[in-house]
Amino acid sequence: MAPRTGIRIALAAGLALLAGCAPGTTHFLRTDVDLSFVRRCAVVPFHNLSADRFAAARLQPVFLAELLQTEALQVVDPGATQAACNRLGLGPDTTLTPEQIVALGEALDVQTIFTGTVEEYGQRRSGGDQVYALTATFSMSETETGTMVWNAQVSRDGSSFWRKLFGGDSASQFDVSRRAVHEALESLF
Repeated sequence: MAPRTGIRIALAAGLALLAGCAPGTTHFLRTDVDLSFVRRCAVVPFHNLSADRFAAARLQPVFLAELLQTEALQVVDPGATQAACNRLGLGPDTTLTPEQIVALGEALDVQTIFTGTVEEYGQRRSGGDQVYALTATFSMSETETGTMVWNAQVSRDGSSFWRKLFGGDSASQFDVSRRAVHEALESLF
């Protein structure tokens, strides 16, 4: 076998391995809803289903920063959002009904509300190594009827082909979170 053929086989096998193990994003976007009217939004406190009891509180600011970076929408201050939730009696673990989304939209004068649920957050084993991982679901509902118009579930971890090849450590939990949120928001904007 020629040396070039061996290199090509190794490269093809590596790329196949990389593609087969890659975490990703699934998303839904309603095509029958006109989002051109959306100017202001709010991000309500995220839900936490992970073993890390502070995961939602850690992920929400990352989501907020990435959303602000898109410059697509004006985002209501999180303090004002929390105050409106408190006035409406919406606790931190409340799953919002369409009626509550409409009421919160009126209270904050926003056209959409973002919600999030953290499903996995922290370290897990990947190929014999400990890596940071995140699985989360993000949604956006319009406030006229409370209908969900976008939903994305993303799963990322800190491993990579290059890190494994050259013996690097996992990407940090912040980097994994930031990449995951960015990937999810790319399916919307």
